[in-house]
Amino acid sequence: MDKRFEHKKVEEKWIKKWEEEGIYHFDEKKNNVFSIDTPPPYASGDLHVGHAKNFTEMDIIARFKRMNGYNVFFPIGFDDNGTPTEKYVEKNLGITKDSVSRDEFFKKCLEVSSEIEKKMKKTFQRLGISLDWKYAYKTISRDVWYVSQRSFIELYKKGLIKRRLEPTIWCPYHQTALAQAVVEDKEKETYLNYLKFKIKEGGEIEIATTRPELLPSCVAVFVNPKDESKKNFIGKHAIVPIYNFEVPIIGEEDVDMEFGTGAVMVCTFGDSKDVEWWKKHKLPLRISITKNGRMNDNAGKYVGMKITEARKKIIEDLKEKGILYKQEKIKQVVGTCWRCHTPVEYIPTEQWFVDLLDHKEEFIKIGKEINWNPKFYFKRYEDWVKNLKWDWCISRQRYYGVPFPVWYCKDCGEVIVADESQIPLDPRETKPDRCPKCGSKNIVPEEDVMDTWMTSSMTPMIPIKWNEELKEKIFPMDLRAQSHDIIRTWAFYTIVKSLYHFNQIPWKDILITGFVYAAKGVQMHKSLGTGIDPNKKMDEYGSDALRYWAVSSGLGEDLIYKEQDLVRGKKIINKLWNASLFVSKFLGKVENPKLRTVDKWLLSKLNEVIKISTKYYEKYEISKARKTIENFFMNIFCDDYLEMIKWRLYNNVDEKGAKYTLYHGLKTILKLFAPIMPFVTEEIYRNLFEDKSIHISSWPKEIEVKNVEVPIDEILSAGRKAKSEKGISLGKEVEVIEIHGPEVSEELKEDIKNTLRAKKLVWIIDKEIKAVVG
Repeated sequence: MDKRFEHKKVEEKWIKKWEEEGIYHFDEKKNNVFSIDTPPPYASGDLHVGHAKNFTEMDIIARFKRMNGYNVFFPIGFDDNGTPTEKYVEKNLGITKDSVSRDEFFKKCLEVSSEIEKKMKKTFQRLGISLDWKYAYKTISRDVWYVSQRSFIELYKKGLIKRRLEPTIWCPYHQTALAQAVVEDKEKETYLNYLKFKIKEGGEIEIATTRPELLPSCVAVFVNPKDESKKNFIGKHAIVPIYNFEVPIIGEEDVDMEFGTGAVMVCTFGDSKDVEWWKKHKLPLRISITKNGRMNDNAGKYVGMKITEARKKIIEDLKEKGILYKQEKIKQVVGTCWRCHTPVEYIPTEQWFVDLLDHKEEFIKIGKEINWNPKFYFKRYEDWVKNLKWDWCISRQRYYGVPFPVWYCKDCGEVIVADESQIPLDPRETKPDRCPKCGSKNIVPEEDVMDTWMTSSMTPMIPIKWNEELKEKIFPMDLRAQSHDIIRTWAFYTIVKSLYHFNQIPWKDILITGFVYAAKGVQMHKSLGTGIDPNKKMDEYGSDALRYWAVSSGLGEDLIYKEQDLVRGKKIINKLWNASLFVSKFLGKVENPKLRTVDKWLLSKLNEVIKISTKYYEKYEISKARKTIENFFMNIFCDDYLEMIKWRLYNNVDEKGAKYTLYHGLKTILKLFAPIMPFVTEEIYRNLFEDKSIHISSWPKEIEVKNVEVPIDEILSAGRKAKSEKGISLGKEVEVIEIHGPEVSEELKEDIKNTLRAKKLVWIIDKEIKAVVG
């Protein structure tokens, strides 16, 4: 062993060696499988330390299971299709999907994502993530197209996917439909505008609205029939200001009598409530907003204006005409696109939908069969399912995604869905000879692409290319690890697909990891520029130190990035290296050792740590496992045991017992630490123990030794404290030290006397442990 631990040299060595040895390869022929469903990170920027934290947690579990004899399936993919990659390309290359040809835009997305993925792979390898790169995939690849298109075809045949025209959640910036799950609520300040509507039958009614620009889309006015001041309006007709057309006044018990004036302008469509009421009351359709977020011809003189411009101008006109009589500043929750944060609109479009609303009880039932870690996150899943208001819209009006295996007959309107034997395919590159219904050759391809979650929801099947034989080995998967913000997307959609395709749970356990914050309240995010580069931290502190930091928080807890955690991690690593250097001087084959009390004490303490830390690892409580092992190593092994045996080793007093204990103690400590700090443990293990990777060695078992109940650590602590209070350095010899404590053997007294560096030891049997320096 070198005198100092040089992390860069060691990391480079083992990254290469592990790859050459193939020690992380999944064996398709063997059983006893532990399979992990991993999140494919978006190819839309560099990884940050939040990714490092989450993947390190998964890797620690994978390494622990491997050492426990499991055939671990631990694949990885890159999510490079969909809006996140397109947005990154548009922002960084200064182009849009409309400024270049579809093929050129696709090519640019592919080039950029490929470069990002190369960098990601290097970061993962440097982090020591023990992924099996044989199963690596890109979600834009034809292999993944096969899985996504097969899923579509199967669900279409089962009647669970349909194409229909209906109000759709729409992002005006990206000009695409969205699913409910990717709409994020944002609170903002706005004005509640109070307007007077004339009534055809005489009089007027006052309404309040935050969206006066939607007056041309007004289709009704609602009042609550229980509202005594308003129920006489029901059945009459209001005249919409500026546009002067009539709309019915209708009774609706869902109207909040306390909000605004208690009368509501129903438009097509201002929000999801408008959609709900429009469907319930079979109201007419008046659309005044275009797909790119501007006013259309129905808006009259406001045509062509952006929504915000039209709002400002129409408010001015309403004030001028005396129609707007009051404005009130309020806070409002607005649905926004998860990627660009533009407020969404609700525009009728023809889209593909997966049926969700008819199966909510089934989703909750199957969700209960999964073991949620922490358990309280199941409630978040359940609440999401209960509050679903939309089926899953899976079509996107973008370019860089998995195409639908679908064509349309221009003459009879027949929807032609490919056969499974034809996939993977691009409907723009190939098409049926003729329509199976009318025989026409006038056939056009579906131009939309699939929602990225339509693909990601199939991650259990993607790495194995939906191979039925391998599916029997890995599915249901043992573990899904993911952050809590995508419970409503990745977790939910994977459960949906697993139920629909296989009628079973996708995984036995789900581990919900926390967020990493750059500072208090500042979320770490690639697109926000708040991410901290893990490579820079690994340059400075080493990969093991970053991994040490990664398990600083409890199960499912968020974590604020603190540099001092890496500093401490580096300190622990150096301590492990230096302790191993010391121990290396005394390692050798020992037979029939005589164990002194302190040796048995160390081994019995070690047994306790094996038992406790193993239990924590099994329950995914890695931070607790780390603290348990670290406390034993730093305090019991280094501070106490090593100090207690030095005099024996140097003076050949029962040194065989000490050497035996050192051998098993250090070897076990390395194995317990190995899942968390793979590089330093591998380097020490292969230098001192055997030329086989520690990461495919067996997990430590308890050593057969009589348990020692004597609180040796407390006795030493009392002695050190007594010297410190007298201002005497711990290494300085004293004439006499008096120990109060339980009765112990003469042999142990000798060890304590030599450890505390006292010429004479006076022992007083006492219930209370304390020490006095004479």
